[in-house]
Amino acid sequence: MKVIVCDLDGSLMPNSAGLYVSEPVKEKLIELQKKGCLIILNSARIFQGVYPLARQIKMDEFGGYVISCNGCHAYNMKTQKVEFSYPIEHDQVRWLWDYAQKYKMGMAFTQPDYAVCNRMKLGFELDQKNCDLDYIVTNHRDAYLKQEVVKCTLADDPEILEAHYDEVKEELLRKTDLIVIQSTPELYDIISRQASKHTAVERILEKENVTWEETSVIGDSYGDVESIRLCGFGCTLENGKPECKEVADLIVPSCFEEGCAVWLDQLLEKVNENH
Repeated sequence: MKVIVCDLDGSLMPNSAGLYVSEPVKEKLIELQKKGCLIILNSARIFQGVYPLARQIKMDEFGGYVISCNGCHAYNMKTQKVEFSYPIEHDQVRWLWDYAQKYKMGMAFTQPDYAVCNRMKLGFELDQKNCDLDYIVTNHRDAYLKQEVVKCTLADDPEILEAHYDEVKEELLRKTDLIVIQSTPELYDIISRQASKHTAVERILEKENVTWEETSVIGDSYGDVESIRLCGFGCTLENGKPECKEVADLIVPSCFEEGCAVWLDQLLEKVNENH
């Protein structure tokens, strides 16, 4: 295995477990890098919620990539530069803001240093804690809409989000080039239709001249299924979606039991066999 692709929430750690992995998981990830494996962290989180973990496992020394916002943003840890992004046009951010206001839903867009929202909802509070990100609550949207936006979020009670899902999906298809992904029960992610976690990994593998067969992936959600299916050694957890389990080569205990450690140990065995 030349490349190791890691989903975060529900895979390397339980959902909303903070910025860092446990010490044993950290040490295994560092050891894999010492053996020559390139790590890609691939998350629905915003960049600010993934970068500290990349630093924790010393990707700033070894290189590797941080994919955030469900594939909308990729950062090269070696060059310390953005590799690529799929921004949302500001006019579409404004339309989504007005749409959310109409239904009294929470809406936020992320700028490089903070998130901006129309009202504070539970989903935003959890995201603020989990990603250590400041939220600015304002009625003056355009005063803060100055820089690139790669992800917007809608937040409300789970039953309200579920009731509006089909309508939001249809409206986005009719009026924008955006798609909706339910990242947590309290949050919808709104991203470019061109982006996905799988597409982002494919772009990096092509750049690094690495095949899927030389890649191992762990993930638990719908956005991870295709990568788990295509890679040489795909892993999911007991808490993973049934679709992930159908295509995985290995199913390990849940993220609450740190099942990812079983996968990492097997990867270390495979790497050691080849040395």
